[in-house]
Amino acid sequence: MRKLIFGVAALLLLLAGPAPAGQGVTPMLKMDTTYHFQFFVPSIPAAPLPGRPATVWAFAWEGTVKGDINGVIRWWVELPFFTLTQGVGRFELWDCEPVVPTVDCQDPAQLIMAGYEGFGYVSATDWEGKGVVTYVGAEYLEEYGEWFGRRITDGGYVDFVGGLPSYGEGWFTIFNRPSNKH
Repeated sequence: MRKLIFGVAALLLLLAGPAPAGQGVTPMLKMDTTYHFQFFVPSIPAAPLPGRPATVWAFAWEGTVKGDINGVIRWWVELPFFTLTQGVGRFELWDCEPVVPTVDCQDPAQLIMAGYEGFGYVSATDWEGKGVVTYVGAEYLEEYGEWFGRRITDGGYVDFVGGLPSYGEGWFTIFNRPSNKH
């Protein structure tokens, strides 16, 4: 009898009216990525971001991002704490034309957003990362300001050529819920 009463109550709540449509809140930003290994080239300096000024970064991956944001994605690895199976890094999403293998995104005004993440390999070729958006560029505050402090997850696979990482494809998602780490 209790189950019947709860079932009827739940049905009445559903029929009473639909849940609000979110009033313009996007549940997440979803993108597909492709990336090329850069062999830890330090020649492109990481964009200056608040929060970790003494960190040494090595440029590791660069590629395209397509979906809710289109442009260039870069991953930097924090040194010296990187290992081949896990690490700490940062990501950058740039509003510039992805012409691989030479991408020219140097103007800080084109940096849409960036943040930090921890990542690791879940198999010999598959990786996953989780992090937080810690920066939104001034030019993009109106469009993407609500994503500051939001959680991200990314990952994909890596093709190896001659024993070295070469190319990969994956996903990048920003969730519209705050991080408890920011």
